Amino acid sequence: MVEPERRLLLEGIVNLRDVGGYGTSDGRYTRWRTLFRSGCVDRLSLAGQASLVEAGLRTVIDLRDDEEVVNRPNVFADSRRVRYRRVPLFDEPPPEELPPSLEVGYWRMLEQRHARIRAVFEALLEPGAPPVLIQCHAGKDRTGMVVALILAAVGVPHATVAADYALSAECLGAEFLDETRTWFDARGWSWDEYAHLSGSPAELMLDVLAGVDSRYGGVPQYLASIGVRPGDVEALRELLTHAAPAAGRAS
Repeated sequence: MVEPERRLLLEGIVNLRDVGGYGTSDGRYTRWRTLFRSGCVDRLSLAGQASLVEAGLRTVIDLRDDEEVVNRPNVFADSRRVRYRRVPLFDEPPPEELPPSLEVGYWRMLEQRHARIRAVFEALLEPGAPPVLIQCHAGKDRTGMVVALILAAVGVPHATVAADYALSAECLGAEFLDETRTWFDARGWSWDEYAHLSGSPAELMLDVLAGVDSRYGGVPQYLASIGVRPGDVEALRELLTHAAPAAGRAS
């Protein structure tokens, strides 16, 4: 079950949660209220927008393509209080008539969208960027892969990264499944054959991260191979994590 402090419930936004509180391999913890992830925010009420701004939100990184943004504009696109950054991971639908597997889609991000992934890390490190919200359509796949890279880069173990990825299934719920099924039906895609695309199994993310380890030597090495400087990864670690509180002291 999603921890109450991790999932944020705001009307008009799906799969909104905080990735704070995760332990790293060197004994640090990801900071609360520093990095958020979600699906579309086009239906977020004015009160909801105010709640996020009051919580400190400074930057939104939108990973959707041009058509998605036109159809469902981001409510922060013209904000004077929140910095809006478009980093579309894909410019157009996949080349196949039928949807690729999640694993194929994730590896396309990793192997074909180097400049876009690098741009996300650059946006995270802009002066005054955090707290940052990273979002796509459902907050599951593009956001899931990008957040996985970020968490792994700052030292969060793969098992924890995969568990965070898997929370999308619980946060999106039955309504998302119904909408996805309707969307599939409209395209003539068999729900029985492609329903798995609506999931976010931890095992899949573990497999992808293991593949990154095998091919590149780890997420930091992968990021270096696409042009993210080691110094920037270290800066991100300082930005997104903190040391564990001393024993006997309040956190």
